[in-house]
Amino acid sequence: MSFKRILAVGAHPDDVELGCSGTLLRFMQDGAEVDIVVCRDDNVPKPSVWRDRDKMIAEYKKSEELLGLKFNILKNPTTDDGRPIFQWNSIFVKMMDDIIQSTNYDLIITHSPGDLHQDHVNTFRVVNSALRRWQGEFWVMEGGPSYSNKNLEFKPNIFVDISKYINKKIELVSCYDSYFSDTLLHNIKGLAAYRGQMLNVKYAEAFECRWRTI
Repeated sequence: MSFKRILAVGAHPDDVELGCSGTLLRFMQDGAEVDIVVCRDDNVPKPSVWRDRDKMIAEYKKSEELLGLKFNILKNPTTDDGRPIFQWNSIFVKMMDDIIQSTNYDLIITHSPGDLHQDHVNTFRVVNSALRRWQGEFWVMEGGPSYSNKNLEFKPNIFVDISKYINKKIELVSCYDSYFSDTLLHNIKGLAAYRGQMLNVKYAEAFECRWRTI
């Protein structure tokens, strides 16, 4: 399994690191070029009800530095009180269309539509709509312990050995220390160990291939 150009799309900063960073690191080591898109703009005045804006920006910039990649953060309209608006509509589908058509991606990864978070579901819908004419392989990722145990739609059929990259994945997720506690980090590593059983390896990430065109 090898890919030359990969696009990973997350709803928020931290989603790609949580769902597929081990796989991206492995493919990057094999020579793949990777782009990361974040759909919800946390640079707005009030990015979250309970998280500090400046802290969130510092966290994702630390992750960018570790990955060696610059995130492409979509520009969102905002509510009257400064919160970002991200919806499944023609405006965001056109944004994603332009990104996808700009590069010859052969693998695109995003959220599972079964994640119990409206931003994750809208991200899947926007990406899925933008892929209507695209040729390649489309995967959805497992959302980590917070989502996988309640996602009844996710049916993994691809497992990627990330044993060499698990520590770097945990380091990337740990950049977001305002959210990821030691217990959650332990559980993230435990989920990867569980998925590793499918390959008889220590750690793996799981994906559902929605479709491929060859």
